[in-house]
Amino acid sequence: MKKKKKRKKGLFILFLLLFFAIFITLYSFSNKMLIGIGEASYKGVLSTASYYAIENSLSEEFNYQELFTVHKNDTGEISMITTDSYKFNSLTTTLANYVGEYLTDYINRGVDVPLGVFTGIRLLQGFGKPIRMKLVAINSVKCDVVSKFETAGINQTRHTLYLNVTPDVSVVTRFSTKNVSDKITVMLYDNLIIGEVPEVYLAGTVFSAQKWV
Repeated sequence: MKKKKKRKKGLFILFLLLFFAIFITLYSFSNKMLIGIGEASYKGVLSTASYYAIENSLSEEFNYQELFTVHKNDTGEISMITTDSYKFNSLTTTLANYVGEYLTDYINRGVDVPLGVFTGIRLLQGFGKPIRMKLVAINSVKCDVVSKFETAGINQTRHTLYLNVTPDVSVVTRFSTKNVSDKITVMLYDNLIIGEVPEVYLAGTVFSAQKWV
């Protein structure tokens, strides 16, 4: 009789251990799925936020040709390129603010998560009624404006400005946090200049950088 009781008790403990092992495994898988959904939703909207910032900055006050001045010598060669540092700093500040505001608004609306995700079973993650969850928190957004010159033919130089957007965000679930740092580059300005640019200008130069917090 005692042996039977011990056996039953042993089986019960084994069952509990097995149950908790399965529960913890499925919970871990579920948590990873949530992080994946949050990360994908943020990356999917990053380019939209960048173009939104560019569109709004263009519609407000910035004429990109006024950000710099090309000086030529008597033979028509480009001797100097001067920039308006104040306008560049204002531009990057405006762009960073717009990107930050757009991402914040998007993140605050939450992400649709199917109920199947909470089973921890990948085959079921797309099933079930979606519920709205806030999975992403934005920490900061850094914007760089980079100037590049390229030879574009005989006595012609291509001048381009690129915007580098680097947000710092966290994907947050109930029991874990994953920091995500991504980067996207979009073109701001593209123009042909008559004249050859000195070698010193051919390398990419960061004109200004600002961070939105």
